[in-house]
Amino acid sequence: MCRQIRTRGLKKEAQRQRSSYTRYSKLDGRFPGDKVQIDIKYVPISCLRFPLYGDRYYQITAIDEYSRKRVLRIVREKSCYETSLFLEDLEKAFGFKIHQIQVDNGREFVSDQDTDKVNGFEKICIAKGYKLHRIRPYSPWQNGKIERSHREDEKILYSRRVFWSKKELIDAVKRHERRYNKTAKQVLGFRSPNQVVLDYFSM
Repeated sequence: MCRQIRTRGLKKEAQRQRSSYTRYSKLDGRFPGDKVQIDIKYVPISCLRFPLYGDRYYQITAIDEYSRKRVLRIVREKSCYETSLFLEDLEKAFGFKIHQIQVDNGREFVSDQDTDKVNGFEKICIAKGYKLHRIRPYSPWQNGKIERSHREDEKILYSRRVFWSKKELIDAVKRHERRYNKTAKQVLGFRSPNQVVLDYFSM
């Protein structure tokens, strides 16, 4: 029966899949600071045992694509004010110059594309000479390295312990950042992010 259908040309042509409405060209960092991904995540309420008084805590994360070195900070609000303060001291925290920043389309990072307004985060990018990239809307995989690191934070840090004060939370995140940057990773040839940065600048 299948042979007769093919012979008589009764089979309809398969419809072509519609291509994506935008093209995405992936650009990995070629050296430390060439491209840095920045994102923000909720700190789960289930691990917080101190009075919140209606506040929510957030973790701002920056990861260098070349070395996988990370910088973390705990803040009390999801706003461009907090992300701007984070960006001001980011080069000092990394220890090298930054050239490009990649973020999602959250209002804590960028203004609405339909307006000409520039928020505080974008102003700092312009002042410091950073090239700002916005990923395609609803496409978190384009920020894949930082999304994957957030899943690791959830599994290693927030799902395994509870915090009895804000200071304890901040100190734990700082220790987690230091431990992450000192841990050897297979993707880096079994070197740590700190070692990759040191090797590059010692060449």
